[in-house]
Amino acid sequence: QISRIMSSSSAPPQPNKSETPTSHTATASNLAPLLRHFVGIELIVETKNGRTFKGRLREADAFMNLVLSRTLCGSSGGRSAKSTNASGVAGENFDWVHLRGPTIRYIVFGANVDLAAIIRAGRDRERAAGDKYKRGVRKAKN
Repeated sequence: QISRIMSSSSAPPQPNKSETPTSHTATASNLAPLLRHFVGIELIVETKNGRTFKGRLREADAFMNLVLSRTLCGSSGGRSAKSTNASGVAGENFDWVHLRGPTIRYIVFGANVDLAAIIRAGRDRERAAGDKYKRGVRKAKN
């Protein structure tokens, strides 16, 4: 009712947050649930404190917590350099790294990664697995 009163004034109408339709859902607009499809892909993650991690994604959950393997960790200023890789980037090498979702600033996927195809294949796998259990009782293997 308040938005109707305001729209009759000379000021342009402002959308009411409760009346505006939400065009997204948690699963459609959020990257976190989609990350499980990218397991095994090489990516770069920058955290909010300026550290950069380059490694292969091993696990991801709904809170965007990530586990990377064979990871090179560097800082924005290169202050904590332990080793230098082939491209001249200084950093520390780790076998496994766990990154908390709230500390992640952004994620960079490789240029040759077809994101749409990977997501489509992952959703098809999940649908096929769900259909497998809809058919009835699973038969035991001999």
